Order: sequence, then structure tokens, then C-alpha cells
Amino acid sequence: MHTLNWYISDSVSDVLAQVIKDMANALRSHSRDIDLQVISAKDFQYKAGYERIRNIFAKKEIWHLFGRAPFWWRIVRIHSRTVHSLLEKSNFAGWPTRFFTEGAKTGESVIFPVFDPLSSAGGEGKKAVFVRDGRKVPKGDYDVLDISEQVLRPEALSGVYIANDTGPREAMRAGILTMRGLAIASEKSGYLDEILGPDGYFVMHDEADLPKIIRQGLGDRGKHVAISARHFLKSRRSHERCTDSLITLYRKVIAQ
Repeated sequence: MHTLNWYISDSVSDVLAQVIKDMANALRSHSRDIDLQVISAKDFQYKAGYERIRNIFAKKEIWHLFGRAPFWWRIVRIHSRTVHSLLEKSNFAGWPTRFFTEGAKTGESVIFPVFDPLSSAGGEGKKAVFVRDGRKVPKGDYDVLDISEQVLRPEALSGVYIANDTGPREAMRAGILTMRGLAIASEKSGYLDEILGPDGYFVMHDEADLPKIIRQGLGDRGKHVAISARHFLKSRRSHERCTDSLITLYRKVIAQ
């Protein structure tokens, strides 16, 4: 039995935290010789002092850190092997891992995130254009909903999401929204290519493309793009592939 602690730092967004928890469920379901405990910084702060100290000094085969390292991480590195996963550019505090091959450097391992399907039996809502952080879109005969960080709600959605940028965080959000039923529109993104496939989202060359993309995204074309993206995501980011990438990583770390 291999013992693992996963620590989700307070620098990790709710979006990424949900993906990490889905990855933990995949690992537990598909590997019987794994004893995995997931510790969230948000829960950790409410533990009694002695419980926090006991966790910090708990020797495990591997501690896997997601996000920026807490001040006490140096203690963990003394008694256990450590793995560190990041989206942003920063110094690693353990075996370096990324969620995407895009942007990964030599020596950095890649683990595959997983995006679970809807857990709600509710029907999809009215089609709309979804944005976050007040992003402006052309006015038209359609609703515009600003969901900001509220992308984890379980009900089905319908329409098109206009991405804010081409970075890895937005790609993670797009993966979740795709599983909620939305088509995605973004500037060309290597991160999105890995999650949804090169043909799994509408490519915006500039803001002038938005009226056409919104019209198509709210119509049959949007439905077909969303279906294609979900098929790509389910096959390329399955529970099995996620588990295989994690097991391969941990074998390397244990063997060092």
C-alpha cells in the first residue's frame, strides 16, 4: 500500500481545486494500492493546532503539493518525498509537474487533469452568452451572464462561453464548462488544444469575430462544437489516463 498526502494550497482557485478533487477520485477508483488523503488549506486552517502539527509531521511515501508552498513545507520535505504541481511560473518545491505539455520544460513531468460529467439531473437552462469578470460582448438578442468564479455549479448550461485569455487557468475553466454543456470561444490556445482538441472550440482572431461566433455558438454549430469537445475531453482526459499519468509519476519519484 502506497501512502499519499495531497495538499491543495490556498493559492489554488476553486476551479482548479475541483479538478484536483476529481483527479483524487479517479486515482482512488482505479488504483487499489493507494491510500490517499486530500488536505485543503481552507479546511486545514480550522483544525486545532495539535492536529495541524500532527499532519505536518506525518511521514508519507509522497506528499503532493498543488499551488504555492506553505511556510511549513520545508518540514515535509525533510521526512517525505515531495511532488509539486503548478499552473503558473514559479519555483518548484518538489518533483516538478505540470498539467499541460504546453509550456512544460525538460525534466518536468506532466499529469492529466480529469473533468467529471454533470452530477445534476436537472435540464439545461435557456441559451446564453457566458462571460466572467465583466467581459464586454456585442449587444444582441440574447442574455449575457457573468459567472465569474461560479463555474462549479452542477446544473447543465446551454450556449457559449467567451474566454478571457489563453492561459492554463482559463483552459481548466473551459474544461469544466464544456462538461456543463457550453461551447467555448477563445483566441488560439495550446492549452485549450490539449483539453478540447484543435477543433473543439471557436477560434477568435480578433474582437470583430465575436458577433459571428456568438451567432454560431447559440445555434446548431455551437451544439456540434460542444459535443466534439466533450468527446475529445472524455477520451483524452479520462479517469484511466489521469490515473496512469499519476502512477507513472509516483513510480519515478519513489525510484529516485
